[in-house]
Amino acid sequence: MRFSDITQAFDASTPGSDAFLAVKTGAQALIGADPANAAAYFLIYGYARNYVILHDDEPITLAYAQASKQQLLGYMRQLEAALPLGPAALLQAMSAIVSDYLKSSKPF
Repeated sequence: MRFSDITQAFDASTPGSDAFLAVKTGAQALIGADPANAAAYFLIYGYARNYVILHDDEPITLAYAQASKQQLLGYMRQLEAALPLGPAALLQAMSAIVSDYLKSSKPF
């Protein structure tokens, strides 16, 4: 499994806890399979995990679920683009993601 596979599956999925759970599971598997990039996968794992914990048993609107999905998908695409460019590009992407998240409504 590659990170791009997880990103593509998430993009094609229906917004909601099940989609975030699949991202969490996939990212967790990559942490062990690709330790050189584990920090990037852990960042996404943590966001997906938090979404599931916060919203699994809570009714949310479709608009909220879609916005949350788009936010995480954007982060995943940033990492996907940075992964082949090496550690410096990946660190820069992760820093940009964290900065953006802190300015957001923090849905996960």
